[in-house]
Amino acid sequence: MDVVAQAVDAMDQGHTAFDAARLRLALPAALTLPLTAFAQGEAQAGTGELLANLIATVFYVGFTAALLLNSLMQFLANRDRSYLVYAGFASGAGLGLLAVGLLHGFAPGASDGNWIATAEPFGLALAGLCAALFNREYLRTATLSPRFDLALKVFTALFGIALAGAFVLPGDYPNRLVAGISPAFALLATACAVHGRQQKLPGATLLIAGWAAMFVGALLFLATHIGLLRPAGLPIHAIQLAWAFGVLTMSLALAERTGSSWRERAARHADEVASFEHSIESLQASEQFLTQGMAQRSQEIESLTHRLQESEQRFQQMAHHDPLTGLANQLLLTDRIDQGIIRAKRHNTRIGVVMLDLDEFSSINDSYGQDVGDEILRCVAQRLRSIVREQDTVARPENDQFVIVLEEVFDTEDLQRVANAVTLVAGEAIQIEGQTFMLDVSMGSAISGNEGSNAVSLLKQAGKLMRRAKEGKRLNRQHGSTRSIARA
Repeated sequence: MDVVAQAVDAMDQGHTAFDAARLRLALPAALTLPLTAFAQGEAQAGTGELLANLIATVFYVGFTAALLLNSLMQFLANRDRSYLVYAGFASGAGLGLLAVGLLHGFAPGASDGNWIATAEPFGLALAGLCAALFNREYLRTATLSPRFDLALKVFTALFGIALAGAFVLPGDYPNRLVAGISPAFALLATACAVHGRQQKLPGATLLIAGWAAMFVGALLFLATHIGLLRPAGLPIHAIQLAWAFGVLTMSLALAERTGSSWRERAARHADEVASFEHSIESLQASEQFLTQGMAQRSQEIESLTHRLQESEQRFQQMAHHDPLTGLANQLLLTDRIDQGIIRAKRHNTRIGVVMLDLDEFSSINDSYGQDVGDEILRCVAQRLRSIVREQDTVARPENDQFVIVLEEVFDTEDLQRVANAVTLVAGEAIQIEGQTFMLDVSMGSAISGNEGSNAVSLLKQAGKLMRRAKEGKRLNRQHGSTRSIARA
């Protein structure tokens, strides 16, 4: 209360235009301490100099507070620990700037025990400790430069000691301790920033400029505490300016690193998009039937979904169909027979199996080559598909062997009609590369009837009869008979 009364009396004696009540209304509570210091220093300096010190101190503290708020917001947005460490640095620097401005600009020679005298070394030691942690985090010295990292750890411990000393050491010893440590640390931090620039770390150039300014400020601060410079006026303003510049450049360096990180993420995303588009183009080239069936693509994700579905269908096709002829393979043939037996029992019908083998087909392969043989197999497969119904199945379980599965049959006469159709289409000439081929087939058939019928038994029975027909082919030809089917 005595300090406030002295401030009011001093302003009344100076015939200023502001009385105590107006000051309370015009300035926020945060400026109560600067105004108190202003009242104490009124008797020692002119009003203009004190007002300049007040404006400078409020500006530097407000400037540092804005950077502190920005760093906290950036930490919440990016979850980068460097912003949190920088917030501690900005807090300590702001407190130090405020204490330096008040102690040396308004109340030089303040007595021991004054909170300002304690706040000055405490804030600067806190700023130094956080700055050492900041350099380790930002410049990645633990991995890029272990020697620098060890030195930064040492200064972290020294600033920690100075932080505790602000409360326990008497007189000006806490300030002298901080003043002695700070120039060496600023020089080390500048060297670390130079090494970071050599490693092409983003923002390192700004750190060099900032720490160079902080080094100058630290030297001036040391000079004021060892009696080389008067701790008032221009030296104090130079110290505040250098430290504020250092705080600003560190904030700008963080912003540059964040921007560089976002640019790298954008570049990686662009590469991923380019790779994704290349994959899409490759799929479009290899699967033209899919793109032809699509009028347009509304979205990339929808297009990818369709391609994955088409690929799955193609894999299913390859797993259940003969790649040469497109007919069902042995796996699908067995499944179709078993499913057909179940349906036949449900509808009180029967299922028939006709197995046929191309006679002397191996000699065609040997004489004319496998390409000609493959073309003959494709032609036979196409002809067999043309004589059966949609619900029937044509399969190629082996090289020159075909199987026809007939659903909804009632007796062997239905099988004989299909066998006659097979004999007719198989007997037609096949023209390939100027050559005419006449084929002969041997057939066997089986029809479901008892409870024990299944795919294995029907195929085994039809295969047995087919081989019997093949063995009896010479007898049939000797008697001039046409192709016939052995059936059971």
